[in-house]
Amino acid sequence: MNASLSPKFRFGAESKNGPVSFAASQTKSAMSTLTNADFLRNSCSGMSLPFGPRDHSECPHRVTSRVLAGTDSDSLEQVIDAAYRQVFGNCHVMEQERASVLEAQLKDGRLCVRDFVRGLVKSDFYRSRFYEAVSPSRGIELAFKHVLGRPPLSQNEVSGCIEQRAHEGFEAMIDSLVDSPEYTEVFGADTVPYVRAFTSAGGMSMMNFVRIAAMEQNFASSDRSRGSDSILQSNLASGSVLKINVPQSPLYMKTSMSWSGNNPPANYEKLWRGLAIVGAAHLAGMLVNIMAQMLGYNGLDRIPAMFLGL
Repeated sequence: MNASLSPKFRFGAESKNGPVSFAASQTKSAMSTLTNADFLRNSCSGMSLPFGPRDHSECPHRVTSRVLAGTDSDSLEQVIDAAYRQVFGNCHVMEQERASVLEAQLKDGRLCVRDFVRGLVKSDFYRSRFYEAVSPSRGIELAFKHVLGRPPLSQNEVSGCIEQRAHEGFEAMIDSLVDSPEYTEVFGADTVPYVRAFTSAGGMSMMNFVRIAAMEQNFASSDRSRGSDSILQSNLASGSVLKINVPQSPLYMKTSMSWSGNNPPANYEKLWRGLAIVGAAHLAGMLVNIMAQMLGYNGLDRIPAMFLGL
């Protein structure tokens, strides 16, 4: 299928890059763990389970797929740019708003990509735009999109996160998403989260394509441009139909899509033929006038002036 005719092209899905990863040359010591999530991940790593499909109940914190992670400075810059774009919902970040401390810690190995993402979501930049300035439901659905790369699957997920945020705080809710088995399995420690609901990912219904399309709109727009109210609340709660505001096609796309069998529309063909006839007549007149002047006859010089009424 032509990319211009793809339903995902209109939402910007095909304009996004694939997953990007970075592994610091210096990694934190694995001798001790500071959190329960680190303990669970280390325990699963110590089981020597093979990579690939497996029973999730056996160890849900095991990474089942890996993307080869670069270790050079170019890979680092790609990861940082992708993390800002994904976590901050495509918002423009000024130089003074960048998380320079987190970037330095990622570069020297004190942080992995997962913890770098965690730090960005907990930053003042994120909290002021996607937590304090939006409704609770909107903040939850954006957190799922930015951290897990998908919309909430049910109203129960939204309600559970709202309850956790009310009792334990915003940072505890973010930790529960970043340290979840789903995040560990899909992104691991070295891959930046990315929007993945445009494809038929495991455990997701086809409705999630509609939900992410309603949230995403297009690659160039910012998540802040959609307002502070929830987009998915009525759909998740009652199953109501979601309205997707597809951006209008550019003029060149409308024109190209109107061609059929490599032939232009009838009106364009008539216009082209008319212009070709007029141009040919004009060139023929110039040629005749030049030949007449070469033969010493200048009587044709008045013809253009006669047409202009001079």
